[in-house]
Amino acid sequence: MRRFNFLIIISLLGACSPKLHLPHIDMPKEYISPHSQNHAKRISDEWWQVFQSPLLDTLEIIALQNNKDLKMAVSNIESSRYELAIARSEFLPEVEAEIEANAKYQTLEGRDYELAIQPNITWNVSLFGALRHTVGAARAEILASEWAYEGVKLSLTVQIATAYFSILQYRQSLDIARYSLKLRKESAALIDSLSHYGMSTWLDLDQAQSLVYASRSDVEEYRRALDQAKFSLAVLLGKTPEYVTELDWGSALEITSPPTDIPVGLPSDLLARRPDLMKSWYELQAAAAKVGIARSNRFPSIALTTDGGLIGSTVKELFTSGYWSWGAAAQLAQPIFSFDRLKRKEQIARVEYEDAVLEYEKSVLTALKEVESSLVGISTYKSQAKQYAEYVDANKRIAELTMALYRNGMNNYLDVISTQQTWYNSQLQLIGLNSEQYINYANLVMALGGGWQERD
Repeated sequence: MRRFNFLIIISLLGACSPKLHLPHIDMPKEYISPHSQNHAKRISDEWWQVFQSPLLDTLEIIALQNNKDLKMAVSNIESSRYELAIARSEFLPEVEAEIEANAKYQTLEGRDYELAIQPNITWNVSLFGALRHTVGAARAEILASEWAYEGVKLSLTVQIATAYFSILQYRQSLDIARYSLKLRKESAALIDSLSHYGMSTWLDLDQAQSLVYASRSDVEEYRRALDQAKFSLAVLLGKTPEYVTELDWGSALEITSPPTDIPVGLPSDLLARRPDLMKSWYELQAAAAKVGIARSNRFPSIALTTDGGLIGSTVKELFTSGYWSWGAAAQLAQPIFSFDRLKRKEQIARVEYEDAVLEYEKSVLTALKEVESSLVGISTYKSQAKQYAEYVDANKRIAELTMALYRNGMNNYLDVISTQQTWYNSQLQLIGLNSEQYINYANLVMALGGGWQERD
């Protein structure tokens, strides 16, 4: 009979362990981009140092010390640890103490009292792992919150770099707009002088003045964009706008040619390197543990209770010659009829687990896409910028030649306007392409889950 009861308990223990399938993704052996052939084994946390910009280094350090989102992520980790402490406390007995004073009967001298101090100890024992699953879920949620912190940290460093490169782009665009304004003022002054001698028309002068007005408008546009980009950077740094505007931007990096070495590692490395994938993985573990909790709640649990204490008719008697009483009891609780409520809760937990599996698989596919997109972006932007630089040089020569022909009376001013505008716009476009190269490098860092620079 004992053997039969033991087999029943073993079968129940096996039944309360839910069978769940793990995520499955066919990871490619290598990335499509040829850059992926260079594999990095050791990753630098300070990945931005590859750009060799002291100002960027300073901004990154300040942001990691002061950013408010990063500090909130730390608070979330602490909150998760408190949840683990609560879950662990469920394994411990619960102790309560009661003090009672009751009148027992009436005598000629007055009332007779009974005083009692009675501690009560209760210990709920889960036979089928509900408490174990609860602790497992809490631990998984701690790890998920820690990886969420790493994700916020990585995202912050990438946002700082992106804001920095955007500011440099606006600074150079503003310099070009100001230089163009200077050249157009000089051109308008020349045409004004020629018009007084009948060598140019008043229409030419009006057209030259219109270019001056347009350049002034562009200067204000890029000045506004530059200031707003600095204000956005200030929020990331956890500083006031005045702090960013007072920085020495004269020492900033020149956006010319970004780094060329991109050891990105293997696609399978992403599973352990990307904070968002690790966070999603531990959220999946927490969801699995919650299925175990829901399933365990459908099986019996034991409540062990013991109480006792001192009993006396006076306080002095209570602590000297009082009587000690005690008792113990064990109670087995088995859900019998809950209108399928517990079963439905388990089904809901399973659905949530399946959603977590799909979310993890989707996150992995998205990560692969982001790496490939960044690699393609870097490669094509680099080639496009190289071709566009030659296009800018050609536009400059054409604009200078067209102006020389106009001065000699061999061309009309409409051609001058057209060639100068094309040269001006192409310069701005080239700056944007160079900036996008740097931003794509930052995006690649985000996609890889860290930098690519090898440590010494």
